[in-house]
Amino acid sequence: MDGTAYAPGRARAARRPLLDHRARSRLTAWVLGTLTVGFLLYQWLPILTLSLLSFSGPTGGTTFPMNGVSLHWYRELWDASIMNDFKPPLGRSFVLAIACAVTTCLLSVASAQAMRGRFRGQGLFFYLILLGIMAPGLLVGFGFALVCRILGIETAWNTTAFLVHVSWTLPFGFLTMLAIFNRFDPKLEEAALTLGASRWTAFRRITLPIVLPGVIGSLLFGFSLSYDEFARSMFTTGADITLPLAVMAQLDRQLTPELFAIGAATTVTSLLAILACTFALWGLRRAQRR
Repeated sequence: MDGTAYAPGRARAARRPLLDHRARSRLTAWVLGTLTVGFLLYQWLPILTLSLLSFSGPTGGTTFPMNGVSLHWYRELWDASIMNDFKPPLGRSFVLAIACAVTTCLLSVASAQAMRGRFRGQGLFFYLILLGIMAPGLLVGFGFALVCRILGIETAWNTTAFLVHVSWTLPFGFLTMLAIFNRFDPKLEEAALTLGASRWTAFRRITLPIVLPGVIGSLLFGFSLSYDEFARSMFTTGADITLPLAVMAQLDRQLTPELFAIGAATTVTSLLAILACTFALWGLRRAQRR
């Protein structure tokens, strides 16, 4: 009698979860937050360590403890000798990255826009663009250098290296724009065309403002991936090397905090560029709402 009376109560107690919904949500947030912070520390702690060592004194080394605090190694970057002058490679890398960013953005928008339609060979077109990230960079650079040698084409940072870099950066911008266009409502363009707008006017006034975050993302992908590309640049830049090759050459000679200084300077420059794009996009969005 007693067993049957208390059986339903025991069954309800057995079915009751150990944690309610709010507690599970709080626990999940803490676990995911901890993993995110751990990943960010794993990613940024080496960069922060090198940045800190770049402020060591003139007699400082590449490890702790630091011998003084100064801007000596940043002055060495500016007043560099012929053997370790990073300014020409830095300028070449910057110009090359800007050219790759603009080219990647234009080709990514055009190719993703083409993928919105249906045409023969669409699948082949898709995988041909993605070949740039499927093939190993070192083999791509070496193979391209061999082809240039067979054809009698001289390798240079602004021609052959530019083409190889674009083949590497284009898939990232293309996938970014493809994801943006997949969420785009084509009825907005159809409404503009119905009201008499031309194809170009509909793209400029309707499509482009909506997909602008993807356009900026493809620009940033093109710049950042080209700026520090080493494997594809090794065989295709010619005599005038870019910044990653200059840094690796300096590592073969001597490791000094000067390399830490240039790494910190380029990291800060990249972060400022990302913040500038973010604030520009925010300002544009705010202006469009008014």
